[in-house]
Amino acid sequence: MIYLLNLFIFLAGTYPDTYSCTAVSEYIQNENNPDSAHIYNNMGIENYRYGDFELAADLFRKSLRKKRELQGSLTADMASTYSNIGAVSRRLNNNDEAMLYYDTAGYIFHNHFGSNYASLGAVYQNQGNILREQRDINSAISYYKNALRIFMKHDRMDWVATLYNNIGIAYWMAGDFEEAKRYYLLTLEIRQENDPGSVAFPAANLAMYYEATGDRAMADRFYNMASSAILEGQGENHPDIATSLMNYGTFLIKDENSRDKGYEMLLKALDIYGSAYENSGQFIARTFLNLGYYYEVTGDPLTALQYYHKSITANSETFNSDNVRYNPSTADHVYSHDFMLESLKHKAYAHYLVSGVSETKENLEASLATYKLAMDFIEKIRTGHQTEDSRILLSENEHQTFLQAIHVAWKLYEMTSGSSYLEEAFSFSERSKAASLLSSIRDVEARSFGGVPEELLQQEQNLKKGIAAYRELIYEEQKAVDGSRDKIVLWQERVFALELEMRQLISRLEEEYPDYHSLKYNNQVSGINDVKELIDTGDALISYVYSDSLVYIFSVTGKMADFYCVRHDGSVANELESLLEVLTHGNLDSRVRNDFNEFAQSSRYLYGLLIEPLLSEIDNKRLIIVPDGILSYVPFELLISADPGKNRNNYKTLRFLLRDFSVSYGYSATLWQESLQKLPGKGKVMLAMAPAYEYSELPSPEVLQSRQYYRDKLMPLPGARVEALSIASMMNGEVLLDKEASELNFKNVAGEFQLLHLAMHTLLDDDNPMFSKLVFSEPVNNNGDDEDGFLNTYEIYNLRLNANLAVLSSCRSGYGTLRRGEGVMSLARGFLYAGVPSIVMTNWEIEDKSGAEIMISFYRYLLKGYRKDDALRMARLDFLDNTDMLKAHPYFWGAYVCIGNPSEIFSNYRHFYPFVTFGLLLIAMVLILWWSHRRKILRK
Repeated sequence: MIYLLNLFIFLAGTYPDTYSCTAVSEYIQNENNPDSAHIYNNMGIENYRYGDFELAADLFRKSLRKKRELQGSLTADMASTYSNIGAVSRRLNNNDEAMLYYDTAGYIFHNHFGSNYASLGAVYQNQGNILREQRDINSAISYYKNALRIFMKHDRMDWVATLYNNIGIAYWMAGDFEEAKRYYLLTLEIRQENDPGSVAFPAANLAMYYEATGDRAMADRFYNMASSAILEGQGENHPDIATSLMNYGTFLIKDENSRDKGYEMLLKALDIYGSAYENSGQFIARTFLNLGYYYEVTGDPLTALQYYHKSITANSETFNSDNVRYNPSTADHVYSHDFMLESLKHKAYAHYLVSGVSETKENLEASLATYKLAMDFIEKIRTGHQTEDSRILLSENEHQTFLQAIHVAWKLYEMTSGSSYLEEAFSFSERSKAASLLSSIRDVEARSFGGVPEELLQQEQNLKKGIAAYRELIYEEQKAVDGSRDKIVLWQERVFALELEMRQLISRLEEEYPDYHSLKYNNQVSGINDVKELIDTGDALISYVYSDSLVYIFSVTGKMADFYCVRHDGSVANELESLLEVLTHGNLDSRVRNDFNEFAQSSRYLYGLLIEPLLSEIDNKRLIIVPDGILSYVPFELLISADPGKNRNNYKTLRFLLRDFSVSYGYSATLWQESLQKLPGKGKVMLAMAPAYEYSELPSPEVLQSRQYYRDKLMPLPGARVEALSIASMMNGEVLLDKEASELNFKNVAGEFQLLHLAMHTLLDDDNPMFSKLVFSEPVNNNGDDEDGFLNTYEIYNLRLNANLAVLSSCRSGYGTLRRGEGVMSLARGFLYAGVPSIVMTNWEIEDKSGAEIMISFYRYLLKGYRKDDALRMARLDFLDNTDMLKAHPYFWGAYVCIGNPSEIFSNYRHFYPFVTFGLLLIAMVLILWWSHRRKILRK
């Protein structure tokens, strides 16, 4: 529980002159005087410093109106006032308005004084502060680094030091503690050299770093350094010393031996905040929260609950109830949404702790209601984030909140068997899964159906492409051994300029096209009844929620729904790792017996944990599995329902789940539901592509630091070529092979086809999944092709595809980095975002000949009218039943998975064989009778 305060405010271009009260009065009475605008501006500054933000805002606006009357629009002199209105809007908790005023100030500074003007850097820093407070961390860092670029040119190390501190806070919030520490140390170094009295903030932040990493001695040292610096510079009653006392006190109460000392520090901080200055509500709120934490760790949850409630009321101007059962709403005016979220989470947990003491249903219900409100604030924060990276980070940071809420709902369900608690828990589960992907897809839908003109959509696409292209250049240059710092800085500046343009475009879309706005911010998720209405009678949806000691399981069919909580011993990760090691290493010549035993043990354990509790409900059903956390890596079809017995080392005899169930996967039930609503694509039937690769064991030195190095290390895939040719022939589709299987050709024509089949290599980037890539053929020189042959995930995001199905028959296309609350960041996400409702892909590198055999069989079943999940199941069972013992190993056939809409693509005529046969016989009889009758007539 760490709360960092940044009190830096930069009011650019203000006038230092002071005026007597008489002079001010005379100027106000004579508003035609050109200096009246400056008078209003300076009076606003004084009231801002005093803490009367409402009056300051009114005076700044009067100054701006006067400047507009006298000077016209957007003159250089107006920039300072726009900046000041931005600052006061931020203090009044109107961050959207603040960003707009800062945008205007930045526009004026840039146009009149250039991209390196010092006050422009100050504007960027303030905007970074707003974005950081809104948890839009990636955007905040982008603003900070552009401010840093400007400040460095002016050699203002005091400004640089403050900026380093802010960047450190941003990295801390992103979970990159080591990078945060680096920036804190840079801040401390500059401050110690130039202004030793101002080391308090970096010292306090370093103290929090060492506290988080378990070095309490170093943490204590830096907390003392921070307190001493503030005492010497500001005195014992300054608000900054209260902040230091609060942070230090919170550190001390976590240790049983220093708890009482920490408690006294918190009380002293509360006293200073209450008497030092007005508008200290959010600082008092933070102190109340930490006092609540003191009572929580000392075993008094009821008193903790009362302090957490006080924290909530202190953070709101409109909510003032003393009843701990009551909560504010998202419409109430609060000083900080981010901090309100923290208080609500602690209050909800305190209600839960009290329920454990009193064993009352009422406290559990109060806990549940408070968690629901906390999630509303999470959604409110999420809607302000422009980048997927920031939305994903929010999902990761708040995943534990959803887990706790689901647990409370489970306790109530266990206590009462009430269906409403099952529905609440399922809703929490849905809101915790793939929220960023869902938000991105709804953003795309909003553009399509929100009345946005085509030229604006194209403008947005161009901006996205430019941003992505420069980001990849930066990423590759950073990885290079001899990467150019100058190039990186140049490209970062260009990314930032494009991001500013994108932010302005999005603001325009939301303001001018209300349908777009309402569709974009639709945060509804599927409920139990939604799933029951849509699911086929032969299907069962199983949704998992994973924690370190529990697995929550939701089972939904068309007739019923249930909710389970299964405790595990913490060995899931080890068992899964053993299972995947056997499946993916491909070394079948050694450790045969050990591998078989490990596979059998691990897969049987996971079956017992994840499937066995549901067997009575899912019998004879097709399974739609929505995994969570590390369960996203579980190959459910390969789990076995019985021990192998005497049949050792023979995978053909194992009772795989695949023998009993067809399986498809979804990122969430909501995304599965939306995939069902995708209208069938129109256009050509199929495009199959299979590039050629030329393996080079010893690449030339000049390509060692280039992408060509990756391409030269790729082995040829002769089976992929056979696969593409066979499937295209079978489906009456088009095929592009070798040099024709280029990235440029794919981008040009992919949107014309209903089915896409890509048989090629994949390069995974676990550090940055957006740069994982499909490897097309190497571009031919001098052909005007500006593509490089590597189709990145972010580029797939920028495509608009019309296909019903994309088959990524490539190496490990299904794997990627696991992001908590979002699932596996694989290439599949890009295709879902681009409009493809179902994907078949591989989870590990497979032998290409067996892959080709399975894929050809898969398409045969599709043509017969089978659903995608059934077709994939039948194709793999055919391979398993007809292959030898060596290739019965799941390495050869188990990698394929089906994600999204599992429905059939072609008419399901196999169910109508009897009727079709009867119809054909009837037509034949009629033709025979007609022909016999005609012959008789002709004979006459």
